[in-house]
Amino acid sequence: MILELRNVHAGYGKITILHGVSLTTGRGEIITVIGPNGAGKSTLMKAVAGHLPTTDGEVQLDGVRIDGSGASKAAAAGVGYVPQERNVFEELSVIENLRVTANAARDATDTIDATFERFPFLAERGNQRADTLSGGERQILAISAALAGRPRVLLLDEPTSGLAPIFVQNIVDWISEVAEEGTAVVWVVEQSPEAILQISDRTYVMDGGQISREIPSSELLDPEELRKVFLGDQREGRQSGA
Repeated sequence: MILELRNVHAGYGKITILHGVSLTTGRGEIITVIGPNGAGKSTLMKAVAGHLPTTDGEVQLDGVRIDGSGASKAAAAGVGYVPQERNVFEELSVIENLRVTANAARDATDTIDATFERFPFLAERGNQRADTLSGGERQILAISAALAGRPRVLLLDEPTSGLAPIFVQNIVDWISEVAEEGTAVVWVVEQSPEAILQISDRTYVMDGGQISREIPSSELLDPEELRKVFLGDQREGRQSGA
């Protein structure tokens, strides 16, 4: 396994959001994380990426613990992270955003050239500030920047939120290719779940800061099953998290 979480706990201050989360993903595998609002999905991504310290449990990358190392060391170890918000440096240009992570890679120039070849509109806007891009263009840039560092694991926190269908399909096709090249992908899904589940191998269902189910993603292509997952567990007093 490339990424393995064992009984991970994390939260904010005295509030615990993750209550013993365990999951795995292998090389070239796409796993999705689905659940109702407040299930702890974004908190999980932050904990794996080192943006939020864990309070218990382990996060291992290729058998080496990375929990407690911080965001910079997690990235250097091979974790690429695309948060749902603030996922680009708005004051920097398109090409500067790519260079921030690509400069850490051995073939930075080749990586940026490949990105511009795949997305000519990014090349055309290379010197524009990132805050001038449309929502879809920003998401493409954010994922491109994360991939420019050649991560072994790519964490995506709902990258298709609010995007037009053409951008959604573009991202889905792209991530499928990324996985085929060997990168493990963990994708938090809230919108456009059907398109994403089509390329996903397994799905972890989260509720109340815990994994409630691990199932083949194909089982969630049924609309009624999806509806149940997003409604979640209605138990009173459930801990909530972003």
